[in-house]
Amino acid sequence: MLQALGAALEAAEEFGLDTPDAATAEFLEFTAARQAAAAAQREHQPSAIIMSPASGVLGLLLARGFMAGSPVTGHLTCIEPDVTHQQLAKEAFSSAKLPSNAFRFLPSRPLDVVSRLTNDNYDIAIAECAVEDLAATAHSTLPALRPGGVLILLDSLMDGLVADGSRTDRDIVAARTADADIRAIEGAHVCRLPLGAGLTLITKVAE
Repeated sequence: MLQALGAALEAAEEFGLDTPDAATAEFLEFTAARQAAAAAQREHQPSAIIMSPASGVLGLLLARGFMAGSPVTGHLTCIEPDVTHQQLAKEAFSSAKLPSNAFRFLPSRPLDVVSRLTNDNYDIAIAECAVEDLAATAHSTLPALRPGGVLILLDSLMDGLVADGSRTDRDIVAARTADADIRAIEGAHVCRLPLGAGLTLITKVAE
């Protein structure tokens, strides 16, 4: 799978898609492995939602985590409207020999479809979205997560500038507003990590 991941990274770079840096990639694999272990204890297959043009890269990182110490590949739901980006991901999954029943693609804008997914059914979700969509993505995705499931908002903190109150740039103000909204969500634990341009990790609190 490592070779397939390398090829997926090269393809993403060729098409100008953002991909996680090495530290973020390791964190995603680690998180997937932890969620897979929790899923095994509950006797269900780990499942993930991916909302990113680079779903091939992110999907392989999650699959590597899901398979850590286990042959279980888990299941990936990739929400991506662009046909070219879908094809890149399908090629990546095929190259990694993921079984065809281990993933599916929903060819829609994430915010148009994620709220329609089955509630309490997914262990992990990853989103790469515009700053103005951060809060809506969090609110729309959390119901789909099982208690204890996590939502990862990639590059959501504008390189830490959301914490600088003197910065009044439009995008930074929007990110700051979204950050405050997300941190006020009931039934969730929110933390911010210095990975990539700043990562928001939201855990759905067990009921």
